[in-house]
This record gives sequence, structure tokens and C-alpha cells, in this order.
Amino acid sequence: MRTHSLTGRLIVGVLLAELLCAVCFSVVATEHEMHGRQHAFDIMLRGRADSLLGAVQDADDAEANVTVDRNELDLPAEDIYVVLSPAGRLLGESNGAGTRALDELASAHRDGYFNVELDGVHYRALRTQGVRIIDRLENGGTRRPVTLIYGAPTSHLRHEAVEAARFYVISSVLLLAGTGILLAWLLRRWLAPLRELAQAASSVSVASWEFEPTENALRTRELEPIVYSIRQLLKGLREAFERQRRFTGDAAHELKTSLALLKSSLQLLTMKQRNADQYEDGLTGLTVDVQRMEELTERMLALARVEEEPSRLAEAIDLGKLVRLLARRLQPAADVKQVKIRLAGDDTYLVNMHATDAEILASNLVTNAVQYSPPEAEVIVSLGAPDGMIEMRVTDRGVGIPEAALPHIFERFYRTDASRSRTSGGTGLGLSICKAIVERSQGSIEVQSAAGRGTEVIVTLPKAVG
Repeated sequence: MRTHSLTGRLIVGVLLAELLCAVCFSVVATEHEMHGRQHAFDIMLRGRADSLLGAVQDADDAEANVTVDRNELDLPAEDIYVVLSPAGRLLGESNGAGTRALDELASAHRDGYFNVELDGVHYRALRTQGVRIIDRLENGGTRRPVTLIYGAPTSHLRHEAVEAARFYVISSVLLLAGTGILLAWLLRRWLAPLRELAQAASSVSVASWEFEPTENALRTRELEPIVYSIRQLLKGLREAFERQRRFTGDAAHELKTSLALLKSSLQLLTMKQRNADQYEDGLTGLTVDVQRMEELTERMLALARVEEEPSRLAEAIDLGKLVRLLARRLQPAADVKQVKIRLAGDDTYLVNMHATDAEILASNLVTNAVQYSPPEAEVIVSLGAPDGMIEMRVTDRGVGIPEAALPHIFERFYRTDASRSRTSGGTGLGLSICKAIVERSQGSIEVQSAAGRGTEVIVTLPKAVG
């Protein structure tokens, strides 16, 4: 896969923008230069035409009236001109121009500036009307109207325009080169905090979670959200890795313990010849161990499913109806321990939760309460809707939980009674699964307990939406 440099793209983008600006500027500046030079050229033509008018003198020939005295002219040799009478008769012309060219110049019928090509040479010409006053001292002089057509070659204008355009192009290229070098240096300097941040992030690994961005990265305002996001991401990943590592270790320990119990029971059963009743008791114990391993495996899979499966929008279910059905289903097992399950709250309590998750949650909490309640005790399951939330409370009057154990009860495989025997059972995953289910549904779970006075578990869930 090809890689792209952000710095390179920025430099190329800026240089392309500058190049576009330089081209536009060069075109506009050249056009402006050409317009200014042409305007100055037109003023020059007007001045030379006035000089030509000043050279119009009284002619010796009575029919000609006036003529052009070349001795009074100091005009460039390459310029051409024609002086005509009102009747169109030629009164004077420039030397060095061909007759056809002068005739074509004289054929212009509109006053003003115009361009013309004569014998392969481009000219800028001016046709204007003038009046020459002859013999001013005699009765105010005699007015002699004439038509002046004066032209000058424009080849030097094109040359000057090309030179001006070349100057602008060379200046733009030098500016682009200087800008590119300066931009590369500035970007390398300004992007240093980003490179330092990338280097700090690349040093993070499974073995080392330390992420220490440099002061430059921390002082850069645009990098603050990136630093925060990286820290939050690493925090979550670290917790996930640690949780997975603990889960693997605890699961291996639990399974190893169960396998050791199975192995020791089998060894004990085969150490000597036994009667049928002894074999039956041994197989019953093995069955209990196998069931415990099966329960442990199911709970581990359930916890993994709840924690790892992506959260999906669940349909609304009636938590009250589900709890009532579950209480009737669990009451026979509670009767074995002489414990009564009592429900408080007959209304409909809708929450957005998968039915399987809700059943696991309520079943775990009620089963735990029944298991730790003494005979003739009562487990109360109450439902309510305070402050726009759905609240379920499971209360028992059992042995309670020591205060020192409360911070750890949601940890996987944690048991308040580390010496729990086969008869008490349990895997230490029930509350972990409950916590994962509640958090998956954007709710909260809290345990209030005191040793010898019972336990109350409070689950708070948002009301069903949609």
C-alpha cells in the first residue's frame, strides 16, 4: 500500500495555490503593463501628430494652399504619416514608405486610433483633424484645415510586453522556490510536536503501557484532543488486557481445581474394592463436580458473551412480568431451603433489554439471595419507578457481606467465603455477569450489606424508549 506524506501534500497544495496566484498575477500584470504602455504610446502618437501639424506651412503653389515642411520635422525615420486636404488631396507624406502602404494608410476614414499592418510591419496609427493658421498678423490669419494620419511601428511594444511577462514569470518561479524551501522548514518545525506524539505513542506495547507525550505536544492546542483520546484508549485497552489476563488465570485456576477434585475422587474411588453403595456415593460426588464444571463453563461463556458482544438496541420488555414468572419458577428450589420469595410491585415496568439478559440478571440475584438466607427467611423482590428510572431491589436477611469484601464482590471468581464447599457451590461469576448486563443496558448496580444483617442489591435501569 502506497503511503503519503502529510507534509508533502501541504507543501504541494500551498505551492499549487501560489502557482495559480502567480499565473493570474502575471497575466493581469502583463495586461496592465501592455495597457499602460499602449496608452503612453497613444499619447506619444498624439504629440508627434501635433508636431506634424506644426510643420504644415503655406505652399508656394496657389493650388496646394499648404504643404509639409520636412525641415521643421524631427521624427523617427521608421514612422509614417500622410497629410490630406479636406478634399482628400495629398499635401505631404513621409519618406521611406511605399506608395501602396501610404495609400492604404490614407484610406482610413474614421478619426481616432487604429492598428494596421503595412508590408508585414504592424503599426499603431492616429487619424485626426487639425487646423493650421497661416499669416496670423494679416487680419487674424488664414485657417487651413487638414487631415493628419500618423503611424508608428509597435514591434518594440511587443518586445517590452514579452520582457515584462518574462520578468513576472522569473520572479514568480523564484518566489515559489523560496516559498517551498521556507514552507518545508516551517512545516518540519511546526509538525515536530506531532512527530514527537507519534514517537511517544509508538513506544506503548503490551509489556509497557506508559504513554508520556512531550511538552511540545501538550502545549499544542490542536493535539490536546488527540492526547486525551490516546490516553483514554490506552486506559481502556490496559483494563481490557488486565481483565482478560485475570479472567484467563482465574478460569484456569477454577478449572484446575475442579479437575483436581475429579481426579482425587476417582483415585479415592479406585484405591480399593468397594461395595455398590460406596460406588454410588462416589459417582454422585463425581456428578456434582461435573455439574459444577459445566455451570462454571456456562457462566464463563455467558460473561464473555455479555462483555464482548457489541451492544445492540433491544426491544422493550416488561421487567415486572418477567420477575413474576421467574419467582414462580424459582419458588420450588427456595422451598427446599424453606425460604419464601415475595414480590412487591404489580405494575408494568418496561426496559430496553434482551429477554435472556434480563432473565439471567434477575435469576442470579434472586438465587444468590435464596442461597444465603437462613430457613424460614424471606427474599423480597420489589420494583419501582423513581425519578423516571426503573428500580429493582432484591433484599434478603441472610449472612450478609463483610465490609472489607464489598469493593471486590463484582470481581470475577471472587467469593466472600474462600473455603466454600461442594454443598454451598458457586463459581464467583454471578455478580460479575449481573454487572456486565446492567452496564450493557446503560444502568447501574449497587450492593448494600452488613455482616449478619442481610444484603440488598439495587439495580437501576433506564425506562424503555421507542
